[in-house]
Amino acid sequence: MQLIPPIHSQTFAIPRRAFALLLGVFTACALSSCAFMQPHADPTKFYVLTVQGTASANVTEGDVKRWKVGLRPVEVPAYLRTKFMVVRTGTNEIHFADFDRWAEPLDQGIGRVMKETLGSARNVESVILNSHGDESLDYDVAIQILACEGIRVENGKSSIRFAATWEVRTVGTNSTAVKRGGFTAGATDWDGKDYGQLAARLGAAIADASKMLAADLAMNAKPPGKINTE
Repeated sequence: MQLIPPIHSQTFAIPRRAFALLLGVFTACALSSCAFMQPHADPTKFYVLTVQGTASANVTEGDVKRWKVGLRPVEVPAYLRTKFMVVRTGTNEIHFADFDRWAEPLDQGIGRVMKETLGSARNVESVILNSHGDESLDYDVAIQILACEGIRVENGKSSIRFAATWEVRTVGTNSTAVKRGGFTAGATDWDGKDYGQLAARLGAAIADASKMLAADLAMNAKPPGKINTE
């Protein structure tokens, strides 16, 4: 009877060159895995709108009446209701800055700057944000933002773009619109790269708009019942 020959173990020799190649591949994978797991610095920067200096209404001493003013929630276009800072790169094209963001909702930041600037005006006693139905106020103001962004022009000067309109109303059961006004920032350069500079330029434009709004309030010795659109 023929016996089945025993199975002998075999060894496979790996050529040195192939072994070195495999070792290199494993080492590279290990190093890349370690690098992937290491923490990376977050390049995101956050900015706030700020007020430089104080505001004063364009009134004479004899006309000064200190008003109690309420600011309704600021309205902003849908494309500005984002945490990303916005730069217009064409007539119908905008860029959202991935790593340069507002530290607070833009409408709240604008309202904060307008309250601070308007409150420092000589003809304003106090300012209340998000006012609604407070009959202790003299005026209630609705503000609509039309633009609040940078403009980047290729092979040209970059700038800012800010525009707003408002409606001033008396307070009470017979509330009446007494003034409709607005503001558009003049040509203000921006280097097109420094978003901190952009935030500062926009903050200054918002403060200028607040000064014009304060001047609108000062034009009336008492809350009139007739609308003034001039």
